[in-house]
Amino acid sequence: MVIPKPDVLVHLGEFFAAGYFELPDASPMIRWSRAVRRRFERRALGSYAGSLLYPGNERTVKGVRENCIVQPSYSFTWAFDEAALDAAVRSNCFSDFISTLECLRQEMRDLEDSLVVWRSPHTVGGHGYTHSIPNYGRVLREGLGEHACRVRAGLTAARERGAGCQIDFYEGLEDVLEGIRCWHRRIVEHLNAWVPGNEAGARNRDRLVEALRRVPFQPACTFYEAIVAYNFVYYLDDCDNPGRLDRELSPYYQRDIERGRTARQDALDLLGEFTDNVCANGGWSAAIGGTLPGGAPAYNDLTVLCLEAVRHKYRPSYELAVRPDMPDAVWEAALETIGTGCGQPALYNERAYLEGLRRAGLGIDDKDLVMWNGGGCTETMIHGCSNVGSLDAGINLLLILQDTLKSCLAEAIDFEALVEDYKRDVAAVVRDIADGVSRLQQAKAALRPQPMRSLLMDDCIDRGLEFNVGGARYNWSVVNVAGLSNVADSLAAVREVVFGKEITGAALLDVLERDFEGAEALRQRLAGCPRFGNDRPEVDQIATQVARFCFEEFRRYAPWRGGRFLPSCIMFTTYTEAGEAVGATPDGRRAGTPVADSIGPVAGRDRRGPTAMLESVTRLPLELAIGTPVLNVRFSGDLFRSVEGRQAIRDLIRTYFDLGGLQIQISVVDQAVLRDAIAHPERHEDLIVRIGGFSAHFNSLSPDLKWTVLERTEHIV
Repeated sequence: MVIPKPDVLVHLGEFFAAGYFELPDASPMIRWSRAVRRRFERRALGSYAGSLLYPGNERTVKGVRENCIVQPSYSFTWAFDEAALDAAVRSNCFSDFISTLECLRQEMRDLEDSLVVWRSPHTVGGHGYTHSIPNYGRVLREGLGEHACRVRAGLTAARERGAGCQIDFYEGLEDVLEGIRCWHRRIVEHLNAWVPGNEAGARNRDRLVEALRRVPFQPACTFYEAIVAYNFVYYLDDCDNPGRLDRELSPYYQRDIERGRTARQDALDLLGEFTDNVCANGGWSAAIGGTLPGGAPAYNDLTVLCLEAVRHKYRPSYELAVRPDMPDAVWEAALETIGTGCGQPALYNERAYLEGLRRAGLGIDDKDLVMWNGGGCTETMIHGCSNVGSLDAGINLLLILQDTLKSCLAEAIDFEALVEDYKRDVAAVVRDIADGVSRLQQAKAALRPQPMRSLLMDDCIDRGLEFNVGGARYNWSVVNVAGLSNVADSLAAVREVVFGKEITGAALLDVLERDFEGAEALRQRLAGCPRFGNDRPEVDQIATQVARFCFEEFRRYAPWRGGRFLPSCIMFTTYTEAGEAVGATPDGRRAGTPVADSIGPVAGRDRRGPTAMLESVTRLPLELAIGTPVLNVRFSGDLFRSVEGRQAIRDLIRTYFDLGGLQIQISVVDQAVLRDAIAHPERHEDLIVRIGGFSAHFNSLSPDLKWTVLERTEHIV
């Protein structure tokens, strides 16, 4: 068998790929573990300038070309960039290099082709994607040295049993650990070789090196050691999710405060630097607050410090778990931070999440349940011990409605019959998605092991099972539901205009096919029909009926790896793409334009104030969409500049949660600012808005997304 030459790949800076092709006859677990090891053994080290934490600034080092063709991926193990390979071919004239690159091309194409087991137009932001959260706390408490002991014990037992797959699993993890040790050693040498320019830099460097002599291989003893170890593990996992930051770090902080070993400002500085690292890498979510095992509130000093550290910054995507007894100090810190315009934190109904997860039939132990955390944007998982499809798939309800209308509207005998036809079509798509996700999971288990997550996630080591085979304690699948509000508005319009005998179904289909060309008056008539988000029961009931049917259909199925399907509505930046494949619809929407953002109304259609909008949303069966139904709202900045305004926001949120709302996230930016930012982006490089399940710089959004943010109703209370 002809394979790419590993020594040539090393010369080209493709260390990750070189490791994979070292042992071509070995199992995927062994091969990708060797890839991880070789990557860390040769990974470029970023500059150091006397900071409190290292690594820092960015996941990859600017100006360094490494692992560009076969890239490490926390979600998919690897990503193959054929354009980077083409560029490498063009820049090399050595026949040995070119032949290795062409061989690499064929090998990676064949490998990726073997993973194409399901295609669907219903991806909506997810197709076997996997965010996750390592068990940071276990590393802090035990050290990676204890992980190594458990791996060694597992390997010994597997060899005694002659269990081939488990032998490969544990031998692979030993390779990963050796790569981590090498990277750790090189970091310490790199820091020791740095020449400080001042006394403060020298002091920070010496403190950092001293901490790294213990962590992450030994247990952390101080708050500083704990956050150094946390930062190190965050980079090991390629900067995905920080997870339950305040919960994991609080014991070290409280002990140091009591013993006078640290001060509040020192902790804030450290959290600020860690926050900068998350921002620099585009990292994802961290949940704070909530509930302790046993039921007591989990808020602590670090909860407030996390909120203070993220002011004016767009990451991590903080998820504040709100209880009725959340302290005033946490409320004030949260509202003040939101008021800076960073979109942080999003607010979550702790009581409803705990109850919804209990009812979902996932078998979550109570001590684990209170460690729930939205990963990625905000897909519900358990910190440190879960493998959640995040997002595994999506369903575009408006795309299905388009097909139902084309085949059924002209002949439908009444509105109820049309809705039943639509439900039948939804059920068929849900069934296909459930089957497709299971096939994707099986393929990943066979060909896409994730060695680093198998090391850092409970209970992979103890079970001797790789992460994608089902080694994590909890396995379920979060799927994304898109276009619900458009469907409700469209069906309400069809009921009023077609079944109200103003126009025939065939005539409406003809107008939609023409994208309302020559029929602007009809489009305006459709736009005048009831809209979801205005406390109009006649349309809210349609939304509720469709949502309940779709959510319950998904929960009838179980994915291959285990658990259940958890519906969500998380249209991060994908609601523009979801609309591209959909023609004109009866809600007056033109062909190819965006669908609704997540669980909320279509942008600008909620015109009766925030209370009416929240009433509509809470009529939906949100408890069945515990994967997270995102609600984006925009408030005037004036509300956050007074005690009375902040209290009004607080009261509105608490009322929303009392009614059953699960999640709400707030953009604070005035209409005039958004218009100026569209016209003059250079003036607004730091402008942040909440989009889907996270915050983003406004200038990074596509033109269509910018306009949808502008079109959101700017609420006052």
